[in-house]
Parts: sequence; C-alpha cells; structure tokens
Amino acid sequence: MNAAPYPTGPNRSVPRTGFWNTAGAGTMTSTEQPGNDRKARQVPVTAACMFGKKRLLPLLEAFAKEITGVKAAEDIEYIHRMRVASRRLRAALPLFQSCFLKKQYAKWTEEIKEITRALGEARDCDVQIAYLTKYQKRSEKAWQATKHADGAELPTSPAVRYLLADLKKRRHLLQKVVLRALATLEKNHAVEEMLIAFSEPDLPVKGGMKRAFAYGIAPVAAIRIEQRLCDLLAFEPWVSHPEAVAEHHATRIAAKKLRYTLEVYAPVYRLNLQKPIARVKAVQEALGDLHDCDVWIDAITLLLLRERSLLRSEKEAKRPDTQTLSSLKIFLAERERERRALYRHFTSYWASLQRAHIWEELRATLDSGRKTRFRPRDPVPEPEIRAVVAMISAEYPKGLDHCQLVTKLALMLFDSLLPLHKFDARDRFLLECAGMLHDIGWKFGQKNHNKRSAAMIFADERLPLDLTERGIVALAALAHRGHLTIEFHSFFSLLSEDDRKKLLILSGILRIADGLDYLHLGTAQEVHCVIGDEIFCDVTGTSDLTVEKERARTKADVFNRAFGRNLVIR
Repeated sequence: MNAAPYPTGPNRSVPRTGFWNTAGAGTMTSTEQPGNDRKARQVPVTAACMFGKKRLLPLLEAFAKEITGVKAAEDIEYIHRMRVASRRLRAALPLFQSCFLKKQYAKWTEEIKEITRALGEARDCDVQIAYLTKYQKRSEKAWQATKHADGAELPTSPAVRYLLADLKKRRHLLQKVVLRALATLEKNHAVEEMLIAFSEPDLPVKGGMKRAFAYGIAPVAAIRIEQRLCDLLAFEPWVSHPEAVAEHHATRIAAKKLRYTLEVYAPVYRLNLQKPIARVKAVQEALGDLHDCDVWIDAITLLLLRERSLLRSEKEAKRPDTQTLSSLKIFLAERERERRALYRHFTSYWASLQRAHIWEELRATLDSGRKTRFRPRDPVPEPEIRAVVAMISAEYPKGLDHCQLVTKLALMLFDSLLPLHKFDARDRFLLECAGMLHDIGWKFGQKNHNKRSAAMIFADERLPLDLTERGIVALAALAHRGHLTIEFHSFFSLLSEDDRKKLLILSGILRIADGLDYLHLGTAQEVHCVIGDEIFCDVTGTSDLTVEKERARTKADVFNRAFGRNLVIR
C-alpha cells in the first residue's frame, strides 16, 4: 500500500483481538485477554528473546563484578574491564529491545550510556598516564645506554612531567564523576532489574520453539552483521588517505560495532566466528593505536597554539615554561613519526584482508556457516507455508482485502510475463507470500509501514521460509512503495546474482499490482499483458480505474528497469 488510507466503511473488516500480536519487527508477545487491564505487562515468548537473554546475562555479569574494584581505584584494569563490558552491553541491548518493556529498556540504556561515558573518560586518562610512564622508562633506558650517561636530561622529560601532572590531576577529578555515576546506577537498581530480566527461565526448546530457533534467528543475525560490515566498508575509500584522521576514527568505531555484533551472534555459526572476530579485532586495535597518536597530536598542537598567542606572566606558574614548550615540540614530532609507522602497518594489514577475501568469506558464512540448530532440516510444504502467511496477514484485518487483491493481480502479471522472466512455480509462490504480507507493517501506522513489514517478515519465527527466500519476500515487501532503492539494503549484498535479478522482477510486479489498488476500493479485477518492444497491460474492473492506472504508472520504475522495457498500462 502506498499513500491512500485504509477505508473504514462497511465493505472492510474491523480489527480482531487475538492472543498473539506482532510487536515491532516480528516479535511475538502474549498480550492481554479481553477484560484484562490494557496496561498489563507484555511478556515476550520468542526464540530470539531466549537467545538474547542468554547472550546479555554474561555481559551484565562481567560488568557488575568490576564495580567494587572501580570504586577502590587501586588498579586501572578494573575500570578497563568494566568499560569494555559496558560497551558490549550497550551494543547488545538494542539488538533485543523488543524483549523488554519500553520504559524498562529506556531506563537501562540511559543508565548504561551514562556509566559508559564516565568510564570512558577515566579510562582514556588512565591509558595516557600509563603510556607516558612506559614511554619515559623506555626512553630513559635508551638515553642512558648511549653517550648521554653523564646525567644530561632526556629532551622529552619536561614534556612528560608536564603532561603527567596535568593528567593525574584530571584523573582525580574524573574518579569523582565515575563514583557519582556508579552511585546513580546503584540507586536506580538498574543492574538488579537487568539481572532478573536476563535470568528468566527458558521454555523447553521443542516443537514450535525448535522451529522458531531454526527460522527466526539467523535472518536477523545476517541482516545486523551485514549492516555493520557495510558500515565498516563504507569507509574503505579513506584507508588510502593518511590525513583522514576523522574518517579513520569513524572506521575504528565501525569495526568495534561489527566486532560486538559478531560476538553477540557467534553461537549461531560454526566455530563461533572466531576467525572473522579476530580479524576485525585486529583492525580495531590497529586503528585504536592510530587514534591514540592522533589524540596526542591534536592535544599538544592545540596547547602549543594556545601558548603561542598568550602573554606570559610570572604569576602563571601552571603554564609550561619555554623549556617545556620546546620539549613538547620534540614529543609532538615523535608522535607524528609514530603515527606514520602505525598508518603503514594498518594499510598493510587492511590490504592483506582484501587479498584473503575475508569480507566475502564472512558474508558466505552468514548462510552456509550456520549451525544445525539454526538451519531448517526439511523443506516445509507450500500449503503449510501458505496457511502461516494467511495467519500473519490476518493479524491486520483492515488490510486483508487489499493484500488479497494485490496478490491476485500480481500473480496475473507474473503469469502474463512468464515468457520474459521464465521463473518457476516456487518463484510464483514467493510473490504470493510477498503480496499477502506486504502491508502487515500498517498494523503500527502508515508511516514507514513498508520498512516495518520487511522487518517483521525477516524476524517472524512462525514463517517457515529459510534465509534467502525470506529475504526475497521481505525486500519485495519493502520495495512495494516509495522510491527506496533495494540494492542499498544490507541483505541485498548477500543474494546471488540470480536471486538479485529475481528480487527486482518480483518487486517490480508487486509495485504495479499495489498501485492498481491504490484507493483500496477493490475496483481493479484483472490484468493481462502483451509483450513486444514495450509491455502493454490491459486492466479491467468494476468501475473507473483512472486513478489506479495513473498510480501504477508512477510506480513502474523498478518494473521497467527489471525487464528492460517500458510498461504501458491501458
């Protein structure tokens, strides 16, 4: 459905109240029965939520066990481990957002966000202090081993002393910020609430739940991993530019997010994705070393520029003297040399990943590398799939008549165009599924309903379609309205060339069929096509079809591109 609202007159169905409703992207939640309080708690009962809670619990435990050590501040490793755990938890929690109450989820994410920020600033300070301490020891040892054993001072020593004094003072203040954030966290009982929620007992994994694990988790995992991979590779053009500091920093963040997503979904795949995780971690660490240099370079450059423009006074003892400024310039030059060396290492490693086709290998793993538990054993008969599709489509009864008519028209178009596309009966069945499900996102409103429809199709654990076929149905539903280019969807890159061509053709057909019922009046009844240099399609119905035909013409862009011919609707 595109823009016209669903009519509410007597010719259309009214919503039914069922025990199962689709919440968000295909998450099934048991809801209130008639007569119950509408604000009753919704409890997700899905394989995705069972899987998610098992992944979230160890992350929360790793976070919580460091609290005492962070408070004591006797070892910087406590805050390091807690910061890493908080980042992992913050990255994983949104993946399973639909498994928790909205207010509960919002509270947890805000608490984790605040503590992560406080820990991050303190940890960055610790890293810089540790680096300077180690740097000074290493430099002095090398200095004394040469001709400078006469007691002459290392040229960078004044700079290190000045920077260390400033950092230690700042770290003392940041510890107070960390303690306040921890106090707020404990006061709001966020950790205890998450522990209870993540520790809820599982349902037995058998029957329908076993099928849900086989069908529902891998598609969502594949989309999320591929999206993170696309985000990382979007920065690839900047790898060859040594001066692209901001882009290299963004690449590091993208690598970190990909790594954390891989870690969350690792149990879905054989060998727990050990190889790609290790490769992405190496990219992240190489860029992290580069970023550390950039932080030093930026900070010292700003300091030198500021000092250059200010008048000096004898009362300003805290400002660096001329000897320290000279020392800072030497230290800055060393950091710039180190950055060049680190940059060469990073680009060399990135090139080795390209030569080894690591990213292509990861994409292939998202389908072929699944463990048995997350792969359907036997194909499900089409009548059984059709029944599930009808059940899901009926969960938004106001749109059911429209979906049935659009499906009917789409299949007529498919049959008329068979000499061109030469698809088989299974492809026709996938178009049928897409037609019946293309508007299920309307259940939660018109805006972006096509995106919700696609997300719900990808995630619905009842739908017995495996990864590729589910993706074709979902993306066809996504493309049924608007000017969205489905080639840019993350899942599109996981399809073979033949499946991409198939998807474009089915999407083009569905868009035309949807346009022919634009007003949702059920006026169009039949469509038949004649194939020539152009494709001529005659539409008949119960009354005037001027609006519907014009709407279909405006949606013919994908159709024309897929078939390589212009569509003429008569």
